[in-house]
Formats: sequence, C-alpha cells, structure tokens
Amino acid sequence: MGLIKLKVPYEHMFSCDIDRHVKTQILKNFPPKKWYDDLMTRDNNAASTPAVDIYLAGFPCQPFSAAGLQKGFKDKRGMVFYGCCDYIESKLPRAFILENVKRLISHDGGNTFEQIMHSLKGIGGGAYEIQTKLLSSQDHGVPQSRPRIYIIGIRKDCKQCNFEFPEPVARVSIDTCLDPVKRKPTLEELPPKTNKTAYNNVRQVLKDLIAEGVKPLAKTHIIDCDASPAFRSVMRDRTMCMTKSRASGFWVTSRGRRMNVDEMLRCQGMQRSFKQVVSDRQLGAQIGNAMSQNIIERLLVKLLPAAGLVSQDQPLHDRWAAAARRAAPASKRSASSSCDRPSKKRARKA
Repeated sequence: MGLIKLKVPYEHMFSCDIDRHVKTQILKNFPPKKWYDDLMTRDNNAASTPAVDIYLAGFPCQPFSAAGLQKGFKDKRGMVFYGCCDYIESKLPRAFILENVKRLISHDGGNTFEQIMHSLKGIGGGAYEIQTKLLSSQDHGVPQSRPRIYIIGIRKDCKQCNFEFPEPVARVSIDTCLDPVKRKPTLEELPPKTNKTAYNNVRQVLKDLIAEGVKPLAKTHIIDCDASPAFRSVMRDRTMCMTKSRASGFWVTSRGRRMNVDEMLRCQGMQRSFKQVVSDRQLGAQIGNAMSQNIIERLLVKLLPAAGLVSQDQPLHDRWAAAARRAAPASKRSASSSCDRPSKKRARKA
C-alpha cells in the first residue's frame, strides 16, 4: 500500500503468515506470486523461493513486548527472527526493513538486541550497512503513540547514496482521523453492560475526567476500555498503540462509541483502498498487528534511492512531510532533504 501511494511500480513476489484470515485478506487484494503459510518451514535456499530487491518483515513481538512474558528467544516465536536472517543470508536482497516493539532494545539488559545486530552484521561477511532507530507513528503524521524499532539494511555494493531516517513532523489531532461529530454524546452512552470491563472502565474514566474539570464529551479522549482496571489508560487528543488484542477499537469520548475500522485505518496511516473480505474484528486485529503505513512510506522515500531502486526522473513525494509543511506557519517551513546521487535505474520488484 505504501509503494502504491508512492507510485512506485513493483512485483509482489511472496508473503508469509500463519494466520488464515491474514492470508484471505492479502490473497484477495495483493496476491503474491508465491504464498507461504509458515516462515519457519520455508526452504530459503531453494531455487523456488523467490529473490527480491526489498525484504520487509515484522517478526513476532510477543516474546519481547511488555504485554507478553518476555521470554525472548526461549519463546519459539522469537526464533522467527532467525528465519528472517536465513532468508536475507540466502537471497541477499538489495535492502531490508525489519520492525519490532520498543522493548526489543532493552530486553534481557540489551543482550537480545546485541545478538540481533551481531547476526545481521555478519550476513554475507558484512555485506550490509545497517542502521536502526526508534520511531513513533505520532511523530510522522498520524495521532497514534506507537514506538517501534526499525532496522534498515542496504547491501553495500548496491548503495547509491546515504540513507537517513525521516525527521519528525508536527503532531496532528486525533480528530483528523475520526469521522465528524454528528451530535454530542451523553454520559448515558456507554459500552453494553454485558461487557462489564468496558462498561466500568468508560464510566469510571468519564467520572474521573469530569472531576478534574475536563469536558470529555467535547474534548476527545481515547480510552483503552478493554484493559483490566490496573492497566487501563486514557489519552487526550491521540490514541494509544493499537494492537491485535484490541481488535474492537478503543473508546472515543467525544463520539460516545468505539473507533470504527476506517478510523483505525487512518490512525495507521492507511485508508480503505482494498476489498474487505474478513469480519470487522479480524480486520481490526490485522490493523493492530500491522506496521504504520506512514512510517513505511517515509522510510521508502529515503531507502529506495539509497539502494538504487528508483530512477533520477522518478521523484518520490513524502506526503506526510508535505502536509506538515502546509500546516506550519510560513516562518517554520523548510525543504525536505533528498538523496545526493539518485539512481538512474528503474524501480524493481519488491
């Protein structure tokens, strides 16, 4: 979806996921030439496994996330990282993007991340120039607090110019991603009482905000209504990180309801540019488990020229930076940086 927005021609060579609902949605909208149900059973050395120019993977975060048991590589899902490494080692793509949760950096006192970087830097005898940075989606054009570590690798013999991570842009209001207010809600508009956790959470948060002198029905607050009371959270004018476990959406105080799927998509930098062939709940889970499209687009704007995958006569438009410049006062506007020596090659398959 990011490449389509950037108007970069591509070939989708393969995808892999163990979730059958994800498979159904991808095959209907972005069918790859090859599908794999399980990365850990794929033979990356086989000639039948496609080689690509760009390899993008978000290996499972549960072994490293604060919301999980943090078993790291002792959790079999943590070993999926080595499946990603094996593909990169076998096929040597021109570039790769790997993504995971913030906690990956500090897991096991930093030893896990050190091990990951050691593995990546050893591929092909040091074939890749690797950079990492923690980026939050809320600093790149959407109102979602979603800190993620991004690992960028560019094969040294393909490098055309320096890669730089995108600079943050001014934060935007959550209301830019929400459907317009049709009418002001009332305090009686709550989750159904049959959903005891959500009902009690929303009622209590509204009570607390009003006691603090806040007007939650007029000023948008987002409530993680499905969390246990001990882990309940609320954010003003932005949303907390969306996850697979919050597939039904967070509560929006100024609308008196949960976020709908389209609003969740917008908070991930996406739009309904595809056919939905799974339930709202399944799509909500996929949205929560996805990488933020705004971040991926901004990375590709920098990465594609650096890896020699776009031509000099094919400028890439960073719509998120452009929107921020348009919204900023004239005195604060500045031009975005560009690649010093863009490649003259046409964009190749990704």
